[in-house]
Amino acid sequence: MAEKQKSFWPYGILLAIVLCVAACVATIIISLNHPVQLDSFYMDRYQNVDENINEIKAAQGRFEEKFSVGFGGAEFKNLQGCFEFMIAPKSGELSNLNAKILLTRPETNEFNKELDSSFQGQILKTDEISLPKEGRWQILLKLNDGNDTGFYRFDFNATR
Repeated sequence: MAEKQKSFWPYGILLAIVLCVAACVATIIISLNHPVQLDSFYMDRYQNVDENINEIKAAQGRFEEKFSVGFGGAEFKNLQGCFEFMIAPKSGELSNLNAKILLTRPETNEFNKELDSSFQGQILKTDEISLPKEGRWQILLKLNDGNDTGFYRFDFNATR
């Protein structure tokens, strides 16, 4: 009597299905442990930025034709200090300019903090703040003159 030869292809198919399910479970677990951090450069929801990016870029260009913006630096000792921005109009005067300043870390939104500020001539100065930890930080600056809006990002490293 001849023995039947066993076929192992059903086990291969079953193994492939189990590996696919395991890969899906691993992907879900990893994505839950490492959520996506939204980029807040435009200080608006992603959907609004996506829908209006052409208008945002055009307004940025018009704003840069009117104003020159520079980072005056960070005056910090022991993680406490303030920021200064130089805003110079290319023609005319500095009037009706609204500012929104966001302090953030590039890798997380956990430490986001909106800063209060005031104009002192052509210098925009933030109130005194205390940073919770050392490392790389970003200042996101949104300036609006009533018609056009400019967005700026400045990086700095905070140490004790």
